Amino acid sequence: MTMLIEKVARFIERHRLLDEGDRVLVAVSGGPDSLCLLHLLRILAPRYGLALIVAHLDHGIRPEARQEAEAVRRLAEAWSLPFEGAAVDVPAYRAGRKLSASEASRVVRYRFLLGAAKKHGAGKIALGQQLDDQAETVLFNLLRGTGPDGLAGILPRHSFGPVELIRPLLDTSRQEIECYCREQGLEPLLDASNLKTDYTRNRIRLELIPYLEQRYNPNLKRSLAQLASLAAADRAYLGAEAQKKFQQVTGREKDRLILDQPALNALPGALRGRVAYRALLEFVPGRQISRRHVEQLLQLAERTGPERELTLPGGVRAYRSYNRVILTAEKPFRKRSIMARPLQIPGSTALPGGSYQVKAYFSDPGDLSWPPQPHQAYLDYDSLPGLLMLRSRWPGARFHPQGAPGAKKLKDFLIDQKVPRHRRDDCLLVTADDEVVWVIGKRIAHPYRVTGKTSQVLVLELQKTRQEESSIEG
Repeated sequence: MTMLIEKVARFIERHRLLDEGDRVLVAVSGGPDSLCLLHLLRILAPRYGLALIVAHLDHGIRPEARQEAEAVRRLAEAWSLPFEGAAVDVPAYRAGRKLSASEASRVVRYRFLLGAAKKHGAGKIALGQQLDDQAETVLFNLLRGTGPDGLAGILPRHSFGPVELIRPLLDTSRQEIECYCREQGLEPLLDASNLKTDYTRNRIRLELIPYLEQRYNPNLKRSLAQLASLAAADRAYLGAEAQKKFQQVTGREKDRLILDQPALNALPGALRGRVAYRALLEFVPGRQISRRHVEQLLQLAERTGPERELTLPGGVRAYRSYNRVILTAEKPFRKRSIMARPLQIPGSTALPGGSYQVKAYFSDPGDLSWPPQPHQAYLDYDSLPGLLMLRSRWPGARFHPQGAPGAKKLKDFLIDQKVPRHRRDDCLLVTADDEVVWVIGKRIAHPYRVTGKTSQVLVLELQKTRQEESSIEG
């Protein structure tokens, strides 16, 4: 007895699972693992000054569950420990949700434990997973195709919302636990469903592991647990490094996360995927992110050529714009209807939304201040071919930028100006007879520039009408 107590105490110390004065909610199903855990923590409680609370959830699946809940309640009462119990109809919870029985049970169980911990002011929740569970988890992850992090299996401690989950028995075998229960006269409850081979985990426990132990390695479970421990150490280190790199290669614009494409691609492979996963976590719950989603995001960042877009779970989109990869939960951009309104000359013409206006007035060439600012256009008024209009972009529009040898597609000009695809329809134009005279905030058309022969200059200025951010420039 003393040997196991001290072994568990050393594991607690090594992983810093408990602190002086902790209030700990102990999840007790009544089986050998949780019963052993509660008994050991009760013995260790004076050493750490612990306050223990017993928690039990009836999942509403097996007919004997009510009797088990009552047995755990009586045990808590006999040991003078507070008891928190609840019953939830897991089959009813599954109805209408795409969850397996085990996944539904897990969601309901952790929701109950978190609520019970909050109610009793517990900062930690102690769970009874042990070494055999660790070995089964590593094998289970391998069989379904895990990455390196999956080899870490079950962690001794990790944050769960406002509390911490701790597993003091993770280095203790099922055989040691059953022996301890016998020595202490504890009477565990037995869940008959654990003996059925309907579930993959049960088949791993009842069939695969015994076969591998008999034919290949009698110490298989201990070996798998050691592998998990080494993988967990690597995971913690790489995770910390990835978090540093994430801060370096990302920025934010309103509700968008911006990844620096060259910086992301330059990261070592061991960190690149972790940074991409961390970026996805900003928008998507971890359980909805698969390896495929991470690989798709990395491929998006690696590609060159035309801009592309990726649809992710939960309506999240990722798209590349020049040397940036942008993640957002915003709705897809819709092409705007073409707007056209006459430009008041002289006078002011409001832009859509009313936040900006284009002011037009005449000037002598000698009174101009050179060079014009980006929000200004100096035009040779006498060379303009017709009525000036304020317009949005239209398909097939062409433009002869000032200083260029000839006309090109307006789209190509905006690409040259590195205007992201989702912002191109925001660029407004001043036109005359379907010729682009000024791409507002960018450049005027070469044929209408001011020259030595210009006698009258039309000055156009983009002005704010109230203090709001521009969606026109850039």
